[in-house]
Amino acid sequence: MSFDWPLALLLAPVLALALVFWLRRGADRSDAFPHPDLALIEKALAGSQSAMRHLPLALAALAALALVLALARPHAWRDQPREQATIMLAIDVSRSMEATDVEPYRLRAAQDAAIRFAETVPRQYQVGLVGFSDRADVLHAPSTDRDGLTRAIESLFPIRGTAIGEAVYASIDAVRQTQGADETGALSDELTAGRILLLSDGESTLGRSVDGAAREAERVGIPVFTVALGTDDGILSDGYRVPPNPEALQALSEATGGQSFESRDAESVSAVYQELGSFIGTVRVRDEITAWPAGLAALLLLAALGSGWWLGARPR
Repeated sequence: MSFDWPLALLLAPVLALALVFWLRRGADRSDAFPHPDLALIEKALAGSQSAMRHLPLALAALAALALVLALARPHAWRDQPREQATIMLAIDVSRSMEATDVEPYRLRAAQDAAIRFAETVPRQYQVGLVGFSDRADVLHAPSTDRDGLTRAIESLFPIRGTAIGEAVYASIDAVRQTQGADETGALSDELTAGRILLLSDGESTLGRSVDGAAREAERVGIPVFTVALGTDDGILSDGYRVPPNPEALQALSEATGGQSFESRDAESVSAVYQELGSFIGTVRVRDEITAWPAGLAALLLLAALGSGWWLGARPR
């Protein structure tokens, strides 16, 4: 929670001190009762011990505190569904994705999770697919066609090297084409409704640099979310070791304002994709909630007046 006028909250301790002062004055007056009638004194003491007699004042004090909170104009953050978005799935199809340290093997686990991800994000979002090895190809242009996307995901198979930078550039171009042109016919340089979800098990070995791709993604406003897939025990059928490089992928995501994740088994791959589906599908917005404490103050004030009347505390 945050406040537009936080200095208004300084009124709260002032009200608290005033309440303490008022109660102490009331206690001092009740102690100084000189009447010799013992029965009357006993009755007065019994009344002073009744907690109910302070109820109107307590409610009025709470109403004042709620009003102070309203004067500070509080705001709260909440997750609001995005109205539109373009999401590019970039999936590594290098030979290392044949490793079986993630059952049944890395690429199959990634495919299954990507299909579930496509079913998770809102139907109005456009989702596309880039497969990358020694080059990056847009295998499914961003659209709401989930069946076509599923077929494209199913068509992936491991081939050669890893060109992560090329995958980012290809994804940016696909998002830019989807966002459309401005009044002059030029394609927009700011693609704030675009997101890239890149899954790989290694570091880039071919193509343009990842640093350059990260700078371009940051420039046009597209965060790259990365998933490092695999374990240090990853090994191919010929005995070649293929451990993942989560540090390189984390650097990419941090440079673009995204988030990085590590997945060591098929279940965690699906969990990460599911989490990203809900995260990418929302945006954090700051809403003013002044009406809530203001309404609470009004209700408490009415309760204070009503309890005062009920207890006979109204003016005579």
